[in-house]
Amino acid sequence: MLIFFLSGLAIGLLSSAPLGPAGVLCLQRTINRGHRAGYVSGCGIALADTIFAVIAVFSVSFVQNLITEMEAPVQLIMGLVVVVVGIKLARTNPVKQVRHQNAQQTSLLTFFVSIFFLTINPINLLPVLFFTGLLKVGVVSLYGGIIVIAGFICGALSWWIGLTTLTAHYRKYFRLRHIWYINRILGLVILTLGAAACIQALVKIIIH
Repeated sequence: MLIFFLSGLAIGLLSSAPLGPAGVLCLQRTINRGHRAGYVSGCGIALADTIFAVIAVFSVSFVQNLITEMEAPVQLIMGLVVVVVGIKLARTNPVKQVRHQNAQQTSLLTFFVSIFFLTINPINLLPVLFFTGLLKVGVVSLYGGIIVIAGFICGALSWWIGLTTLTAHYRKYFRLRHIWYINRILGLVILTLGAAACIQALVKIIIH
């Protein structure tokens, strides 16, 4: 059970790290509106990602036996998809994508709901699926899946609470344009992981 929890924790942290439009908006609100707006926004992102985690964990468990014989091709395809995601993340500037979201919003509930729906995007399922597969998280029981999801929630919330706390503390010195450089680094990391998955899959295909 501890392994399940730690695996979920790792997936939650890794999946939350790339700062897409929702992540940038969360930091923007932290800088402009203070730490409470940042915390609430981070919780909205974490909830949306948790829904993706439930889909990823239990779908991986459900189809695990079905894809055993196709493990290498599936890994190759997912690796290529993640490479594309990494390249896109490294090349785009998400700050521009959230300018239209910077409306006059004062309600914390509005912050939560708006960023939740911004995060509920099928493309955001890919990192969760990738890291779930990369860490070979497959549960054989409902209880095991719940433990993984609990770990995921802790990981995601830890990331957003830590990031918004840090941003709020240094808000006088922090500029959103710095996120562009952060995203380049994170995009290259994701690209590298995807490329490694592709190479591993190709080796399996060649060997077999």
